[in-house]
Amino acid sequence: MERFGRREFLRGTAALAAAGAAGPVLGASADAPLAEERRFDVPGLHPAHDGLRVAQISDVHVGPHTPPERIRAAVAEANAFEPDLVALTGDYLSHSSFGVGLVRELLAGLSAPAVAVLGNHDHWVDPQGATDSLEAMGYAVLRNQHTTLTLRGEPFTVVGIDDGHTKHADAEQALRGAPEGSRLLLAHTPTTARQLARMGQQGLCLSGHTHGGQISLPIVSPLAYLVAGEPYRQGLYRVGGIQLYVNRGVGSSFWDFRVNSPPEVTLATLRAA
Repeated sequence: MERFGRREFLRGTAALAAAGAAGPVLGASADAPLAEERRFDVPGLHPAHDGLRVAQISDVHVGPHTPPERIRAAVAEANAFEPDLVALTGDYLSHSSFGVGLVRELLAGLSAPAVAVLGNHDHWVDPQGATDSLEAMGYAVLRNQHTTLTLRGEPFTVVGIDDGHTKHADAEQALRGAPEGSRLLLAHTPTTARQLARMGQQGLCLSGHTHGGQISLPIVSPLAYLVAGEPYRQGLYRVGGIQLYVNRGVGSSFWDFRVNSPPEVTLATLRAA
C-alpha cells in the first residue's frame, strides 16, 4: 500500500500553489542530476585525508516516478568525480518491493568503496531486501553501526545512523566504540543532526530525505517544512557542532515534478579544519 504522509501532503499543497503562480522555474523530469561540489572543513581529519573526495547519492527512489536513465546518470556522475568514497544516504525504494531488483540493476557500478544507510521508504517497503541488494553490489550498509576503511593509507571511520523518520535512528549505538580522528556521519533524516549536537558531536553529517523541498517556492516552502518539522530542506546548515549537508536527491517517490529543486549528486571535498 502506498503511504502518503505529511511530507507528500505538503508537496501537493505546494504544487497547487505553483500552478496558480506566475511562471515558476521548473526542473525538467528527465534532466541528469546536477553536479554540486562543496568543501567542508572537518575537525580531527588526518593530514592524509586532507582533500579526500566523497561523492553522495541520495533518494534514488527506483520505480515509476524516477527515470532509470537518471539513476544511471547519477552513478556515472559520481564516478566522474573520481572519489575516494561514495556515501549513499537512503530511500532506494519507493512503494513496492519490486524495486529491490531494480536497486541492484540501476545502482551498480560505483567505482569507489560505497557506504550506505537506509531511509524511511526502505523501512516501509523492505529494509532487508534493500540491504541485501546493496550488499550484493559490495556496498556496506550501516544500521546504527560504524565501519573503518583504509583510505589514502590511513583509517577513516564512517558512522551510519538509521532512519529517524521511522524511529530507527540510534546515534548512541552507531557511535559506540567509533574511533576518534577522521570521521564522516551519514543519516538519511536531517533532523538526526539535532541528536548528534545534543551528544556534543562535531563533524560533517550527510543527509537527504527532503528532496530539497522538491517543489521549492519562496516563503511557502520554508513555512510548510517548518510546520512539518523538517527545517533543513537543502544545502548546508550548522546544528551545534555538526555541519549538516542536505542533498536534494535524485528521484521521487510521489511524482516526478520539481520546481527550483533539481536532482543532485554531490562531491564533498574534506579539508583539515
